[in-house]
Amino acid sequence: MRRNLKIRLSLILCSLLWIITSYGQATPGDSIKPKMLNNSINLSIGPGGIVALYVPAGIFYERMFQGERFLPKLTKFVDVGVGAVGYWEGESAFVFSRYGILTGHKKYHLEATLGAVGYLNGDIVGVLPAVSIGMRRQKPNSHYVFRTGVGIPEAIYVSWGVSF
Repeated sequence: MRRNLKIRLSLILCSLLWIITSYGQATPGDSIKPKMLNNSINLSIGPGGIVALYVPAGIFYERMFQGERFLPKLTKFVDVGVGAVGYWEGESAFVFSRYGILTGHKKYHLEATLGAVGYLNGDIVGVLPAVSIGMRRQKPNSHYVFRTGVGIPEAIYVSWGVSF
């Protein structure tokens, strides 16, 4: 009986030592996603738009939410903005609000957004879906943001921004 107790205690002690030493090999930097600055202001321009028939320009504010419980490996953000678009038959002002996600941990990120855009005047009046998909270059803790992609209301866009 006493021998069985010694064997059990030895197995438990060895198991605990094995768990502690194997956990000590992990470095915190491997498991922690680098943080980016949470706020940014971006200027977006559609260079040529869609064959020069739809040329948008806008400015927007973006707020990131990092390390949240819902999908913790993705960075989520909300942006709101205003702009104007010139198209074949006239021009129109717009306002938009979108929810988006970023993937990636270093300086290049895939981004996707979904929201609503309201056109205020001109031939296009009303609320339409606002969507985009593109690439973003933003290093963690950097103040520079560069974006490019396709979407509505931005068409084919290039965007520069400052994060803080």
